[in-house]
Amino acid sequence: MKRLLLTFAASAAALLLAAPGITPRAAATSLASMSLADLARAAGAIVRVRCVAASSRWDHGMIWTFTDFDVLERFKGAPADRIRVRVPGGRAGHLLTMIDEAPRFQTGQESILFLESSPAGDYSITAWAEGTFRILPYAGNPSGAITQDSSGLPVFDPATRRFHVEGIHNLPLDEFRRRLAAALAQQTPGRQAPAPQAQAGPR
Repeated sequence: MKRLLLTFAASAAALLLAAPGITPRAAATSLASMSLADLARAAGAIVRVRCVAASSRWDHGMIWTFTDFDVLERFKGAPADRIRVRVPGGRAGHLLTMIDEAPRFQTGQESILFLESSPAGDYSITAWAEGTFRILPYAGNPSGAITQDSSGLPVFDPATRRFHVEGIHNLPLDEFRRRLAAALAQQTPGRQAPAPQAQAGPR
């Protein structure tokens, strides 16, 4: 989350005082550009998951959505077979908060997530939309294709100081695995790692 350049229209204190029915929204929220290698380096765990359930509640003065996932494959790290991931925003009672770059998940949906441990003992998603890759059906590719959540969002490039749209879109899953293996290999200079060996979780 630290890698996002965030300007919130409402602070946590303002959210606590918001009247029922008001929908605060994060305004002027933008992503800082991160490559696949940057994401792989920052994440403590990289996993293929299936969404099981999601719920929202107040936690330390903010509304968070907590999503439970079954872990289907592990590319980095050794998380449990069932994990919980928190993202900011959601509905609690009559109050709804929305942050455009904070991903939401539907039951049964599969994704590859780049994760970091949170102090609360659950996980957060590295750079939110940039660290979220959906596995979607794709014509001619039975294993599906990968689309990064940030592929349709404006991203800020610190080098050029400009915004542009980038990200992975409809990439065959096998090709994504190859690129991820190369990104993970960059973390060990002088070594060329093979494709990550998936560790099966519950099906």
